[in-house]
Amino acid sequence: MKPDPFANMTMVDLTFPVYDDMPIWSAEPRCIIRNWIVMDRKHGSREPLNMKYYCMSGHQGTHTDAPYHFNYAGRTIDQIPLSRYMGWTKVLDFTEKKLGDLFTPADFEKRGVADGDRVLLHTGWDRYFKPFDPLYYDLGHPHFSADGVEWILAHKLALVGMDVPSTDPYLIDHPKVFRNPEQYPIILELMTNLDKIVGKEVYLMALPMHLKDGDGSWVRAVAFVPKT
Repeated sequence: MKPDPFANMTMVDLTFPVYDDMPIWSAEPRCIIRNWIVMDRKHGSREPLNMKYYCMSGHQGTHTDAPYHFNYAGRTIDQIPLSRYMGWTKVLDFTEKKLGDLFTPADFEKRGVADGDRVLLHTGWDRYFKPFDPLYYDLGHPHFSADGVEWILAHKLALVGMDVPSTDPYLIDHPKVFRNPEQYPIILELMTNLDKIVGKEVYLMALPMHLKDGDGSWVRAVAFVPKT
């Protein structure tokens, strides 16, 4: 029997659960989950199994954005190699960031982020992800400055994930991330539980659905943490 490559690791789920009427941006369609078939329910004849109906945007819950989201020339979800969504990743503490604060080049430099790194940004903002809490989707949530985006591109970061809803809620700088259809970081948004792994280097898997021509996709983001 071949050895389990993850035998000496623990798993931490970094994904929000999907549920009916979960929080959304105001412009997004409502997330709807309904019982479509219910075992033993009488609907003419007895229904033999359970089946739910899901209606939601590919950018709700913990998700990834494809370059096509902001660039017609960019790759769609199904065109991105799965290997881009996995690898060793640094989890950085940004809990000092408050409403209106920005992620800047100086933030990354003082944390020792190197060319080609994968990074997750822990702000603690996921605590606001709950129904009727306007603070989570407040446009002033921590996000990237324009030169912060340029720094990411210049240093060719492979992946940037965060526990806030967007790299840039104003949609001014976000398109720059996908400016080059061939060179772009993987973007993960609306993550959770980063407080459980902050300060560590973990092996991240955040695989998207196989969506043809997809501009974004839900992911099941999981951190594999080496046992100490």
